[in-house]
Amino acid sequence: MFRRLASLLILVVAGSCSGDIPSSAVSDSQAERDFGILRSSTSIVSLMRERNIRSPDLSAPDPLLQLQRELAKSDPDGTFAGITYDLTRGNSLAVDWLVQTPNRWGRRADDLTWFEMGCTDCEPDISLPACSTDGDCRGGTCSTIWPRTPGLRTAARKVCLGHSDALTLRIHALVASARQSVDIVQLQPAPTGRFTAALRAAIAELAFSRRQIEVRFLIGQFPPKGVDAAAFLKELTETARDIPGSRVTVSVSAMRTCTVLESCNSFSWNHGKFIVVDGREAIVGGHNLWTEDYLTDNPVHDLSMQVRGPAAASASRFADRLWSYVCSNLNYKDSISLVTYVPGRSEPGQRCPAALAARRVTAGTGGVEIMGIGRLGAGITEDFANQSELARDLMFGAARKSIRIAQQDLGFRLGRSDTLFAESALDEMIDLMERDGDVYVVLSNPGSIGNGGSPYYNDVPLQVLAKRLKDIVQKRIDTADPRSRYAIRKGPDPVNALLCSRFHLAPFRFGPDDSWPGGKTIANHSKLWMVDDRIFYIGSDNMYPVNLQEFGFIIDDRKAVDALIESYWNPLWQWSRRAAVSGEGAEKCIFREIIK
Repeated sequence: MFRRLASLLILVVAGSCSGDIPSSAVSDSQAERDFGILRSSTSIVSLMRERNIRSPDLSAPDPLLQLQRELAKSDPDGTFAGITYDLTRGNSLAVDWLVQTPNRWGRRADDLTWFEMGCTDCEPDISLPACSTDGDCRGGTCSTIWPRTPGLRTAARKVCLGHSDALTLRIHALVASARQSVDIVQLQPAPTGRFTAALRAAIAELAFSRRQIEVRFLIGQFPPKGVDAAAFLKELTETARDIPGSRVTVSVSAMRTCTVLESCNSFSWNHGKFIVVDGREAIVGGHNLWTEDYLTDNPVHDLSMQVRGPAAASASRFADRLWSYVCSNLNYKDSISLVTYVPGRSEPGQRCPAALAARRVTAGTGGVEIMGIGRLGAGITEDFANQSELARDLMFGAARKSIRIAQQDLGFRLGRSDTLFAESALDEMIDLMERDGDVYVVLSNPGSIGNGGSPYYNDVPLQVLAKRLKDIVQKRIDTADPRSRYAIRKGPDPVNALLCSRFHLAPFRFGPDDSWPGGKTIANHSKLWMVDDRIFYIGSDNMYPVNLQEFGFIIDDRKAVDALIESYWNPLWQWSRRAAVSGEGAEKCIFREIIK
């Protein structure tokens, strides 16, 4: 028993970045069948069969409305409607709605400008050099940022921005625009460096505005170290504390819903990444707010999106459910901490913030339909609340032409002797290929590790994924005709013929180089899937089996998908296909190199 517990702790440490630990509540063999399901006796496939859940018909009107009706069958009492699945209309997307970092397609790996933390002659709070023009920035951009101290007469500053530092300006502007509330949900560790500076300055501006604003900051944490919520709260409110008349309240919680050593027989914590202001505007996706990994050298590639309209409140409703769990379980001292800053009090206290989504939300006037989609992982409920993965499988089943995927990985093996895959998703991909459709997959590179030490690779070589796909296809052929395995083959191997032509698999590339200077591998942390170049998902949910809280958006909008394909997918595939190991144009097909 001790050896098993020690092994589980090692797994937790190894899996810090990416969602990271699959459920250990069931045996390894059953986890492979029933990943992500809180009731181990119910798989997604069984759920779909038993409740007659069907994929949407993309040729019929309003596929997302169809999807919502099918998801409701997995929630017969409507318990999670509006929480893990929520369809809204009236949303809008600005011209720069797609948030991708670093956005430097086609550049050489040694041609990304960045500025180290702690640099001399820098603005001290954000650690970026002061400038007057772009010529002062060694290839960077000279840009105006927030004042050093908030105030009506305080002058703005100009600093040099590196390849992705503009993300901090976007976050600052969104948070500082709040009129009622700010909801931030992230993964351990707490935001660092320039991200913390942006948040601290925005909260100070809110304090100076004298508006009454509730700020909630929830961080998913995992053992053994966790997050010092009190220390992070002190960082966030350092400037705001000195502003008289402030009416900004800030609550920080570090939480996990269970580990095998604590409250339940699984591993689960928040893995969502989003910022919501007033239930009217949100940034949702895969970005962690870690300066070392995202803003300096060897940056992690990631993808998020910014939306305006009622879909933002969908994210806050999901956060409300997480906060409800936190406030109901404060007795779990090792798993949950909560500290609150209230203006006028010398020391932080412990105050549970009110639900934010319950506040009045203005109806949107845009024309974009968005489904907020999530999952509650383990520990929060014993009911099925994994609509995120169910929706993905249903949409994969609806595909008739293509499925496009950009992910960190499709399998999970960190610290394990076996490998777990999203079996139901692989089955849907193979179904599409057997219907003469194509599947495109771009994954993070082997051994990818961020500057902060977080892994962006799950120890699953492409050969292991290829072997699993090949086994599934071979089993289908053998099941259809058991005698075929003994027959003398007179033509091409049908397994290789299918996979080598229809499954397009490549490691991530953004330009002509295969690695960063010095040989460090290129990491991909995006969580994107797209069906028939029409409907797509961007969020926090990885496609490998884990048991965490996740949230993202599914969008069906022609203009949005065109922008996504043009500015993200086309350059991604243009550069990644040079290293493809299967599919059209690949020099060698990985499936032919694998012995059955």
